[in-house]
Parts: sequence; structure tokens; C-alpha cells
Amino acid sequence: MTSHLELSSRAALCRQLARREPSSKTYWLAEAENWLRLSHEPLHPDQNRQRDAFEQFLDLMAHEDAEPERTPCVPLLTR
Repeated sequence: MTSHLELSSRAALCRQLARREPSSKTYWLAEAENWLRLSHEPLHPDQNRQRDAFEQFLDLMAHEDAEPERTPCVPLLTR
């Protein structure tokens, strides 16, 4: 479960990225605002929730390090 501290930390990271990447400043500030808004909402640990984009990104990065899945070769039909 994501804590209020983690959500606030994500907002702070987005603000830092906004300063470092002026071309994407608007995007990062919008993300920071979203994380900050979420950090002020009450957390409901027993609620079924979908994983957020950051958690999905971390999973994707973890799976990139693993060996890629091999797809079986399927012959193409010819006429």
C-alpha cells in the first residue's frame, strides 16, 4: 500500500524534474499536483485498487532485465 509519505515524495520528485527539464515543465508540474492531491486524500487499504502508472513502470523495468519470452514460430500460409 502506498503511504502519504511516498505520495508526497513522488510529488517532490516531479517538481525537481520540472526544474531540470524546462521543456517538460508543464507535464512534471501537473504530475506533481496529481501526487500531492492524492497524498491529501485518505488511504483505504482494504479497497481493491488498480496499480498506478509508477508501479506499472517499475514492473516493466524489472521485466526488461529478465530474459525475453520466446514466441513459437508459426509457418505463414502461402497460396
